[in-house]
Amino acid sequence: MLTRTNSLHKMLQTFRMKTLILLLTLVLLPFHLAIGQQKGASPIAKAVMSASGVVRAVVVGISDYQNPKITDLQFADKDAIEFAKFLKSKAGGEVDSNNIVLLTNEKATAGQFVSALYWLIEESKEGDQVIIYFSGHGDVENVTMNQPGFLLCWDSPAKVYMGGGTFGLLYLQEIISTLSISTQAKVLIITDACRAGKLAGSGINGSQATAANLAKQFAGELKIMSCQPNELSMEGKAWGGGRGVFSYYFMAGIQGFADKNNDGFVSLQEIERYLEDKVPPAVAPMNQTPLTVGNKSSFISKVDIDFFKTLKDPDTGLQISTLGEKGVELIEEQIVDTIVLKKYKLFQQALKTGHLLIPEAGSACSLFEQIKNHPDIQKYASLMLRNLVAELQDEAQQAINNYLKAEASELKIRWSYDSRYEKFPLYLEKAASLIGKKHFFYKEIKARAYYFKGLNLRLKGSFYDSDSLIHLSLEEQFKSLEINPKAPHVLNEIGWCYHLLKENEKAINYFKQTLELSPTWVLPYVNLNLSYIDLGDFNEAEKSAMSAVQIDSTSTIGLYNLAGTYSITNRQIEAEKLLYKIIELDSTFSESYFLLGCMRISAQKYDEALSYFLKTRQYAPNDFLNWINLGYAYLNLKNHTEAEKFFKLAYEFVPWKEAAFQGIIEFYFNTKQLKNAEYLLLTYVAKYPNDFFSYYLLASIYAQEKDVEKSLKYLELSFKTGFKELDTIINDPDFLNIIQQDGFNKLKDQYFPK
Repeated sequence: MLTRTNSLHKMLQTFRMKTLILLLTLVLLPFHLAIGQQKGASPIAKAVMSASGVVRAVVVGISDYQNPKITDLQFADKDAIEFAKFLKSKAGGEVDSNNIVLLTNEKATAGQFVSALYWLIEESKEGDQVIIYFSGHGDVENVTMNQPGFLLCWDSPAKVYMGGGTFGLLYLQEIISTLSISTQAKVLIITDACRAGKLAGSGINGSQATAANLAKQFAGELKIMSCQPNELSMEGKAWGGGRGVFSYYFMAGIQGFADKNNDGFVSLQEIERYLEDKVPPAVAPMNQTPLTVGNKSSFISKVDIDFFKTLKDPDTGLQISTLGEKGVELIEEQIVDTIVLKKYKLFQQALKTGHLLIPEAGSACSLFEQIKNHPDIQKYASLMLRNLVAELQDEAQQAINNYLKAEASELKIRWSYDSRYEKFPLYLEKAASLIGKKHFFYKEIKARAYYFKGLNLRLKGSFYDSDSLIHLSLEEQFKSLEINPKAPHVLNEIGWCYHLLKENEKAINYFKQTLELSPTWVLPYVNLNLSYIDLGDFNEAEKSAMSAVQIDSTSTIGLYNLAGTYSITNRQIEAEKLLYKIIELDSTFSESYFLLGCMRISAQKYDEALSYFLKTRQYAPNDFLNWINLGYAYLNLKNHTEAEKFFKLAYEFVPWKEAAFQGIIEFYFNTKQLKNAEYLLLTYVAKYPNDFFSYYLLASIYAQEKDVEKSLKYLELSFKTGFKELDTIINDPDFLNIIQQDGFNKLKDQYFPK
């Protein structure tokens, strides 16, 4: 029969397996940070003018227009708010709030705009600095010399702009000339008004005509515009959490990133070059190149050097994202072909519902290929392509972002080998093929495709206990690493693959490389902990887990690994305290209940163990390892019906898993169903030939069946593979007949010499 000592040995082995498998298979990526908007430059006026001049600014941003027939924008109001905040901040020179008029959305009526502009004329004096910032729509119904265009205020009509609610460029130019020539103030105009949408002048490219007229210089003013007259101005969520692309980089540039000669000033020429370098690649394959007008040597900002040193590059963590989900859209009225119009609408719907590539019929990719070259579509085909590519990579990026935050829901999806990851490499490969090898983001998308392909192979390899799949996974990760040698998520994944292959020295090396790039991230420390446990270096294992907890004292993963380390090193009281703390932080963290249950089984408190395993099942109903331990708890409580149910459930779910094999075998052995136990054991030892305990069980079965020859055969195999408990055999009544045989004495003398 199976002794209590050996039964406990197997249960502890299952517990150890649970600790190692379920703790983490974690991945790192760099933080995706948005550039802060309160950074690094003195006020524009003090850079251009003498320090004695007063700065006054009218800042307008309109996203939500009153008239529903005017296409709303997404982030024009936010762009204006951020620019006004900059002017008022210390980095922006602490411009007096009384000298800034900020008009957004419903406050940006034509009347309020006119009033603010005339306030500039009334208050400004020679040597003062005047700033006019406008982010919204610009349009013209009829392109004539007498009416070059309008800035559309919040209360603009959808047509007949002369009727009010707008501000004509003729009036704006008159105000600029008055301020620049008559008053002798320095004037800076910043406009982001070349937006697409359903406007009255759409049929004659009204917004572009307005932009062309805005670009004309009538006095000594400086002008900075978001794009060329024949282009559209883009906005998207990837920049600063939702910004106009021009505004996002303009703010970064004047704070110091445009100061190429490092003289502490940003000139008009420098901001133009910086915007030309940053904006076009950011919006590709769309076209948008900002434009400046005026004396190129004029200074736009003075850089606060000390503050600039604290800033992160504005490109940190950026990726291809959708552009202008509201503001840049195809004007459906211009699509004459009804079939093309229908397919375009289906394309937009497919984007919204996530039907991107699979199945092919009706997918966004298929619909795009069908209509992209049609004359009605060609003007907007590059935008459609951009948004399609963004959607193809968005879900994969969200999975990475959630993993970065170590969100429990995302971690459990990975632990459970969720099939949704299988589509990510296909989507990313398609995205790369759509933008082509010449695109600046092509290699990065390919690197992510390799990463996810490798991740899927590793998840599959972990689930099916396949080392060959883990090796294939490594091949893909090294392809990704070749493109980006300093990618922490790839380095960490390589480390985890080596950990699974039991090459823990290599694993530790890669985890440490990950920490060199991300020294305050919890997850590599968690992985280090597991590799050190495998090596039996419990001091380093504890240090690694402790480092994770010191970084984040509320990290359930870090706390759990530390508790597991304490439990393995027989510090059960300390382990329990941590596990109860985890439950206080997150009552749904099922692993805490599981480990508490394992500790109760070790203490032979089977009723308590059962309650914890049932609690585990409440929050992790498909955890097969928990089913196995439920089986052990019920077995020790003599509830054979429930024990068999859970052992069979686990074995039928994952028959290739060692722990599932062990559980059902021990159940059959303990309940004297020896033929069933024998059949499974013979299958088991064929797959796991080095498990001495399985040979011991076979020897015991044959001893009970009086088959001396087979019993001695499997006893020898048990001794060869490491079985050391000779007294267990001698004191087991099932082996009474065997130990009296000469063959047993020969084995004893051979493997247990005095």
